[in-house]
Amino acid sequence: MDLLPKVAIQGEEGSFSQEACIKYWGESVIIIPKMSSDDVIEAVEGGETDQGLLPIENSLIGSISTTYDLLLESQLQIVGEVITPISHCLLAIKKFPVKEIKKIYSHPVALSQCSTFLESLKDCEIIPIYDTAGSALKISKDKEPKSAAIASKIAAKIYNLEILAERLEDYPNNQTRFIIIAKKEDKAHDKASKTSIVFTTLHQPGALYKVLKVFNDYGINLTKLESRPHKAETWRSYFYLDFDGHRRDTNVKEALDELKEQTNFLKILGSYPVWMGAKKAAYEHQAVDEDKSHHPLFSIERKGKGTIISLSSKTRGEIKIGGGDFTIIAGPCSVEGRKQLFKTANLIKESGVKILRGGAFKPRTSPYSFQGLEEEGLKLLKEAKETYSLYIISEVVSPADVELVARYVDILQVGARNMQNFTLLKEIGQSKKPVLLKRGMSATIKEFLLSAEYILSQGNEQIILCERGIRTFEPTTRNTLDLSAVPILKQKTHLPVFVDPSHGTGNRDLILPMSKAALVAGADGVIVEVHFQPDSAMSDGIQSLDSSMYRSFIKEVSWLVDRLKE
Repeated sequence: MDLLPKVAIQGEEGSFSQEACIKYWGESVIIIPKMSSDDVIEAVEGGETDQGLLPIENSLIGSISTTYDLLLESQLQIVGEVITPISHCLLAIKKFPVKEIKKIYSHPVALSQCSTFLESLKDCEIIPIYDTAGSALKISKDKEPKSAAIASKIAAKIYNLEILAERLEDYPNNQTRFIIIAKKEDKAHDKASKTSIVFTTLHQPGALYKVLKVFNDYGINLTKLESRPHKAETWRSYFYLDFDGHRRDTNVKEALDELKEQTNFLKILGSYPVWMGAKKAAYEHQAVDEDKSHHPLFSIERKGKGTIISLSSKTRGEIKIGGGDFTIIAGPCSVEGRKQLFKTANLIKESGVKILRGGAFKPRTSPYSFQGLEEEGLKLLKEAKETYSLYIISEVVSPADVELVARYVDILQVGARNMQNFTLLKEIGQSKKPVLLKRGMSATIKEFLLSAEYILSQGNEQIILCERGIRTFEPTTRNTLDLSAVPILKQKTHLPVFVDPSHGTGNRDLILPMSKAALVAGADGVIVEVHFQPDSAMSDGIQSLDSSMYRSFIKEVSWLVDRLKE
């Protein structure tokens, strides 16, 4: 007997249904692709799968009528829901100008969501097929020249296709709500629940008003009302209605009993947990001790245990960030050239530190200051990574550069100036790369955590929080390093917490004592700036350790780590 849930979805591998399925259950799920929604229903009813997942409404085009019709005819229950953002890409077997496209394949719903883009094309045949990922599969197999598919980024990777254009949808806030269906309703009663019903009204004036009035009388909030044609009786309608509450709640139970007298037909489609964001749903017969969905994703209450971020490579070994280990990240503020980077990388390697930092893109206060070598700097970082068997962290400053930087580095860094660049945070949230998020120079701890929430809400849980000092009236140091933030963050969140004493103080003589203080305060690691010739550095040389200071730093911090373990 399978211990993992087995779920039927409509669509091929790489479909948005697959994304929603993984978002709901996590990676621990067996996904069974089906050609149609009818096939999904049959798979669940016939016992081939435990549950099924179907789209029911989209924020741009409204309800998915096929799903509503199937719910009416089936005895399956809705046991959950999941909402996921939808972003369409134009895919082809190789790069060529979009204006040369002769055929575009995709699911009819996806085509309708990209109508403005499609109308801009001339002499292009639009061909609906059963699935977005299915269109990507067709393009990959048939290798038709000048043909393209509208599907997801994931589909592009799975079927080895080139992305000709992104974000084709008419409106940016494109989301689809999927429902989870099963033979039986979950026994667990979620505190935040929703109930879906379908009914027909009596043949009398004010019939629909009397039905809706029942909900008002019992103080029940309605969240959706949809009508569909009655196939057996001309000009009559089925009404589909969603409302807050569970069928076992006293007021809901009494309201449903009263509705039976105000309707010709009434069917309860299911009572199920309201979608509160990315989480692993409880499996059908698995007991839920406590509803934690109201807690933020960053909170320790939500997850219950600390997050450990693992980096693993055959040549570079394994690193675990969090979970009791103290990790040091070191390297130059910015990549200035091969000689500077490689000499510093060699020093880092000899010290036993495994993560090299280096800025290729440098946001600077003055537009005339050195801004970094950009992609050339990334190439040098990759070369140093391979030469010295190190992991690499580097800053990304623009949403458009996330994919580029992610190709070269192991950890993405968000600097203090970008802590509330929410567009960048969302883009990074869709990346699978770990990210080090620095606290903004004037940000409260709450604002810092909510910035992390932006990344978490997009599905990326591999976040390292970094305290790097805040701006105060004190001019002696570059910033005021708020070490009290470390134990506060450790109480509030499951995410690893680092400290940056280089930016926190702006003084290389203070890096060692503040690193020791960070360690004692409970930090999971530090990120420090090192340069083999700091006085000639193109950025932040005054706060960078030279070779001698760095070796002393490693020796003393390592000694303290060992003493604290005793």
